[in-house]
Amino acid sequence: MTPTPPAKVSPPETDGLFPIRTVTSMTGVHPVTLRAWERRHGLIRPQRTPKGHRLYSTGDIDRIRQVLELLDQGISIGQVGKLLDAPDPSTPTQGTPGHGPSSAWADYQARLTAAALQFDSHALERVYADAMSIFPVQQVIPQLLWPAHTALRDRAGDTPLSAAARAFFQGWARYTLASRFRHELSHAQGPVLVLAPFPEQGEALDLDMLALLAATQGLRVLWLAGPVTLDTLEATMNQVPARGLILAGEDRLSRDLLTRGLPSWSGRINSPVLAAGPSAHQHRRALTGAGLIPLERDPWQATRQLEAHLRSAHAD
Repeated sequence: MTPTPPAKVSPPETDGLFPIRTVTSMTGVHPVTLRAWERRHGLIRPQRTPKGHRLYSTGDIDRIRQVLELLDQGISIGQVGKLLDAPDPSTPTQGTPGHGPSSAWADYQARLTAAALQFDSHALERVYADAMSIFPVQQVIPQLLWPAHTALRDRAGDTPLSAAARAFFQGWARYTLASRFRHELSHAQGPVLVLAPFPEQGEALDLDMLALLAATQGLRVLWLAGPVTLDTLEATMNQVPARGLILAGEDRLSRDLLTRGLPSWSGRINSPVLAAGPSAHQHRRALTGAGLIPLERDPWQATRQLEAHLRSAHAD
């Protein structure tokens, strides 16, 4: 799940050193996180200009990518520095392999979910800021925001108060992600990708998360607010030179849309049409039969799938 270098990178180099914004573009790690790795954990030691601005060498950038790989294995931030400074940093580690959440992520998830259930926006901000100071957004979304969102969604039917907590969390998360999305989108220089909710549905937090992750990979995301119709989507794809289209949703799709609307419509779209969110998971077989490409539930895995499909379509 290690973030791949975004397509937007064409770094301005000065004497082999790079400013912090360029390093962010090259690695996907936010400046706030880079500063925390330096100040709080001593993981990197950039040089400074006479005015105090940080400059990173290629060795620093390689080390940042090593940090990402170790964090992705479930290694705690406190152990990362020791492993990197060991005589043989390739020595197998005891961290949780693959994509499974470590105890640190489980703690973050519990705290974030509890804050939502208590309607405590300040606590939500503290947990999120703490995670973002250590991990890149490509890990914070699938390891923290998405699991908390899923947990709240699963219990939303229990009581009216649970449903209210879910709505509260969605409002906070959408506002929080929108700010970061605008920042990432302003630097994106890759192919255009259209994102929209399924017809008959409104906005979905799953789409917000996917939009931000796509933007961190350099994709120029064109976001259509719902509700939209198939005709609206077709007109958009005919007008915009988009490499692909993603539809996402949280609710069940109608039988008429699955068996009549989408099959005839998708055949008129000349780019890959992908499906995401709970709606895509619930109707995976029907959507595949209608000509759409369902993505994985995990938003980061879905982003990696998306990139692969866009590359394949472009090669064809």
